[in-house]
Amino acid sequence: MEMIPENTIELLKQKTPVQVGNRLKSLRKSKGISQTFIAHKTGKDRQYIYKIETGKVNPTISTIALITLALNVSLEDIFKSL
Repeated sequence: MEMIPENTIELLKQKTPVQVGNRLKSLRKSKGISQTFIAHKTGKDRQYIYKIETGKVNPTISTIALITLALNVSLEDIFKSL
């Protein structure tokens, strides 16, 4: 069985957090919800929410799940567009 090429792995590591962050930001804005609201609902710092939305950090799946709960969307809504 062939391994996934290293350059593909690196590209995914760089690209995926940005795509997830963009999707979360888009959903949040479409609902008229602030980063502060999301931070309060999830118990996370607003700056951390900002860093997630801009792809500067790679959040855990449980953090993404918390944010989707605060946005009242499913995990599928986040990942189906990737």
